[in-house]
Amino acid sequence: MQKDYSLISAKTPLISNLNMIENIALIKEVHESLATKLAQKEASEYLEKIDISIGLNRLNQCTSFEIFCVYLIRALMTKETNVIIVTPFHLIDNLKKINEILMVIEKLEINKNIFILDTLSNETHYKGCLCNIVK
Repeated sequence: MQKDYSLISAKTPLISNLNMIENIALIKEVHESLATKLAQKEASEYLEKIDISIGLNRLNQCTSFEIFCVYLIRALMTKETNVIIVTPFHLIDNLKKINEILMVIEKLEINKNIFILDTLSNETHYKGCLCNIVK
């Protein structure tokens, strides 16, 4: 049985000796046998859409928000139609950036279903956001 979702969680791995473009492109290279140059070009285009210039940075040079954006773009590079984000508070330093995450999702013009799973204790951080809270 094949899953139809990409998971973004605190356990999502990035390879520390690769830069962010290489980390993103690796998905298409491995799963679709796309040529490295083409996969990296696609990764760069995603980063350009959200105006983040971290393509050549390594993991230790990025903020938690920038790393989250890399996780998101990697999830978009897969064939799965659903993306599940598990507890964003464990992924970014400050959940007040949830609006920035939602803006990034909007800028990327995602044609996938995005689900954010979080605990009810973080419900207050989502007040006034575009996302719905389901109990």
